[in-house]
Amino acid sequence: MRIILSLLYAPIIFFSLKYFNSSIEEVLVLKALPFIISLIFTTIIIISYIKKRSVILYFAQKFSKTEISIEEKEYIHNSTKFWIVISIINVTIHFFIFLNINSNFWLFYSSIGWYILFISAGVLQFLHRKFVFLKRVKIEN
Repeated sequence: MRIILSLLYAPIIFFSLKYFNSSIEEVLVLKALPFIISLIFTTIIIISYIKKRSVILYFAQKFSKTEISIEEKEYIHNSTKFWIVISIINVTIHFFIFLNINSNFWLFYSSIGWYILFISAGVLQFLHRKFVFLKRVKIEN
């Protein structure tokens, strides 16, 4: 349900602003919301990495059916740097489309564009883990 709401947020705001009278302040607040959420998310990831309590590792442990090895924990913690970079790219894009007058690009990126970014990054992470990390761990053992 949250995914559907996040997909529909930008189109609903876009059409609401187009067909209803809204003040400039309301438009800016509504248009800034995806940027603010992305900034908070990025901050959480950065803080979790600095404190050596990776949010990604937390969720990996929560959803893993097996015990995560020490090497895997270290890999996940180190891969948090990759996700920090992806999150900063996302925040940067959100910031520039917030400043940009082109509402169509804001509509696209705020509804599905950021999903494409994170899914692509997830595929890269998966491939790196499978073809680099797991093969290296297998060779060392």
